[in-house]
Amino acid sequence: MKKAFFIFVALIIFASANAQDTKQIASNLTSYAKTDTTQGWKHFGITSLTFGQTSLQNWVAGGNNTVSGNFVFNASMNYARDKVFWDNNLLAEYGLINSSANGTIKSTDKLGLTSVVGRMISDKWSVSGLMKFYTQFAKGYNYPNKDTYISTFMAPGYLDAAIGFSYKPNKNYSVFISPLSERVIFVLDDSLSNVGAFGVKPGKNSRFETGAYLLANTSQTLAKDLTLISTLDMFTPYSKEFGNVDINWNVLLSYKLNKYFSATLNTTLRYYDKEIPRVQLMEIFGFGITYQF
Repeated sequence: MKKAFFIFVALIIFASANAQDTKQIASNLTSYAKTDTTQGWKHFGITSLTFGQTSLQNWVAGGNNTVSGNFVFNASMNYARDKVFWDNNLLAEYGLINSSANGTIKSTDKLGLTSVVGRMISDKWSVSGLMKFYTQFAKGYNYPNKDTYISTFMAPGYLDAAIGFSYKPNKNYSVFISPLSERVIFVLDDSLSNVGAFGVKPGKNSRFETGAYLLANTSQTLAKDLTLISTLDMFTPYSKEFGNVDINWNVLLSYKLNKYFSATLNTTLRYYDKEIPRVQLMEIFGFGITYQF
């Protein structure tokens, strides 16, 4: 029920966004393109380094001293000429929290690369192909237990390949829909593959799934100095598990306080039942240095 609810909310938000009048959307959007926006290459993105700190001394209510840091790099490099386009996005995040109770632990860890190439068949639709890679940088633990790791680089790792259609109502919104996609789940760690982690057969390092795939993106300015970057992808296999949808939804909000400093809110909603059969939620809010390009 929770999974169906989150799928419904995600679809409503993106459907509502795309249903807006194009002229009204265009008046609210900002582009960080360094070259012509319709021909050749353009690039845009956000990189931020945020910090948080709590210090307590003789505090009767209790608590822990904490220091946290979080790095985000979200960048796109896109090409368009005549009827051909090629959109690329790189997402890298890593965060740490140090507390007097638990020492140093991870708060976020992501590494993803997405590439979509296509040829326009109308003013808004195109025939497209997609490649997407996703994993993490370092080992993860079921805190506070730090003795045995439960994930690491390429365990799991995900590689999606798909052919389908892209819908681009304007330069800041895009939806890719594929009726034919292939997902490879990698578990390139022997201790995890031997126990059949992340849905692979015990002792195997990979699992293949054929299914349907959707990817929706938006990058826009909601208000003066408030930037939104959002990515939603969903996959369901053509098997007895059809209808069991994997969801990954990343949202980055950045509010520019002045030339050098910003407040950022970074959230992820994730449901992959082969990782854990429950909705995963992550939220990080912080102040720090943010650079938009």
